[in-house]
Amino acid sequence: MGYRYALRYSPYALRGVLLGVFWGLSWAQAPDILRFIPGRFRENTHHLIDLYNPHSQPLSIGSWLLVTREYSVRLPPKLTLQPGQRYRIAKTEGDLRLQGYPDFLIRFPDPNQLGAYVALLDTAGRLRKGLYLAPIAQVLFLPDSGTNISREGQRMPFYLPSETLPVWEYVPWEPDPITGIVRLGASWRYTVPDAQKEALLYAPVRFSALLTTYEEAAVHLTWEVEGREPCIRYFLERWTVKEGWQRLESFPCPAPTPTPQKNEYYDPTVKPNAVYRYRLVYDGGPSLRIESAPREVICRPKSVPLRIQAHPGIVQLWVAQSQPVRVSLLDRYFVERLRLYDGWVNGGVENIFAWDTTRVREGCWIVVGTAQRRYWERLCAR
Repeated sequence: MGYRYALRYSPYALRGVLLGVFWGLSWAQAPDILRFIPGRFRENTHHLIDLYNPHSQPLSIGSWLLVTREYSVRLPPKLTLQPGQRYRIAKTEGDLRLQGYPDFLIRFPDPNQLGAYVALLDTAGRLRKGLYLAPIAQVLFLPDSGTNISREGQRMPFYLPSETLPVWEYVPWEPDPITGIVRLGASWRYTVPDAQKEALLYAPVRFSALLTTYEEAAVHLTWEVEGREPCIRYFLERWTVKEGWQRLESFPCPAPTPTPQKNEYYDPTVKPNAVYRYRLVYDGGPSLRIESAPREVICRPKSVPLRIQAHPGIVQLWVAQSQPVRVSLLDRYFVERLRLYDGWVNGGVENIFAWDTTRVREGCWIVVGTAQRRYWERLCAR
């Protein structure tokens, strides 16, 4: 006699399996949270949230609810994040500025509750992504619920499930109004709302002393770069009115040493009288980007202060500014044979001086003396 076994799932077990599958799919279809600085929304402007689309396809999150302990906000109806796009939500700056935004509603949480969280719920009210910060993993403010009211008066109730669901990500954090967390690579790091200070904390390279000069139809750039942690490369970027910022060249990151490395680069592709800006950039993915202060250069050829064109019997002299000069004719032994002129000449025009070569034949050098220096022009053969 054979036995036949039937595998049956209890309703609760089946519900758990379906929830696990659902949360797994939801996690893959939601944007990442790269940076979260809770701040104290009603007291300062430190609050900051960075969302990021890590997928290869556009991600539509229009009209989703973003909820924190201190507020709820409905995202713009047509918001779509392109692959690799970062979207910043902040109180006064960023892609979405919360202060004055119509679909934004302040909440009044229990001040005795520790920790902070940010949650993304889709238009069906399902939690798609959650990040919570607390001294211990089991926080007291979850589950949570509330209602957002849109500009049209539409009431949108929401519910945040327990932190035990895998859609929540936990990071240990002591409540602090001026610090938050940022994801660098595969790990979370503490950060501050000042981007420059964050760069000083975690940037693998540090740029300094970027200088630009236009010389001989090319821009000459010099700078110093200090290696702090191992990295692959950084970039030199150039800005023009038509093209904006474009990458010009890449350079390997220097090895971590206490001594800055000096570098230089020539850009011969510039055009006369055009305006360019240059900067150094380290791009560490969506979370960390370091930019040097841009340097502007105008490719205007420098005016020559004085030009001499001499032939036996005639000197053509051009000076940029009116000034007193002395023009002399010297022989091959550098003895003055004739004083051609001694006085003021007009700037910006051609000044011509002539002499009779039949009377003064021994002429080998034309010397023009100004208040700053002497200029020489050879007449005779070398």
